[in-house]
Amino acid sequence: MSIKRWIGFTAAFLLLVTSAAVMTEGLSGIEWLVDKRYDIPEITVDTAQSELAAEPDGWLVLDVREPDEYAVSHLPGAVRVPPDADVSTFQQIIGSAAKGKQVLFYCSVGQRSSKLATRMQDAVREAGGDGIANLRGGIFRWYGEHGALVNADGPVDRIHPYNAVWGQLMPRANPSESATDDSEESK
Repeated sequence: MSIKRWIGFTAAFLLLVTSAAVMTEGLSGIEWLVDKRYDIPEITVDTAQSELAAEPDGWLVLDVREPDEYAVSHLPGAVRVPPDADVSTFQQIIGSAAKGKQVLFYCSVGQRSSKLATRMQDAVREAGGDGIANLRGGIFRWYGEHGALVNADGPVDRIHPYNAVWGQLMPRANPSESATDDSEESK
């Protein structure tokens, strides 16, 4: 076996073992990895729910997911920001809304939102934001702990699974669909 082929095989094997370990640990494993990879303050669902209820005008909530994910459901009052937004796009979306507020980023599990929050720390500061935080476990953890969700039609009780693999990390099943349902209705 050539060295190049051996390295490829080893890399694939390590990815498989890591993926299996994370899937075994479920959402907690992903939360741990996100926490280790990014140096962004995290806020738990319990704390976020308390803070948002106590001072709703003190927060700007940013949903860092794709349009079809956001359309299924999102946190009340959340503004969608593309995961790959550059600084200019980010500034156009948030405008002056961050001034004097804490900015809460979230996505499905915390990976995309942590990545964007890391890149946008300076932009939030320049917009007058008081600080940033990432929602630990994202909307999956929020949903699992029965946090309120809405879409364009009002309150809902389901989330977009992102894909069939990530959908397995949902802390509780969507009541009206399976995590692997790819029908238009589930998107």
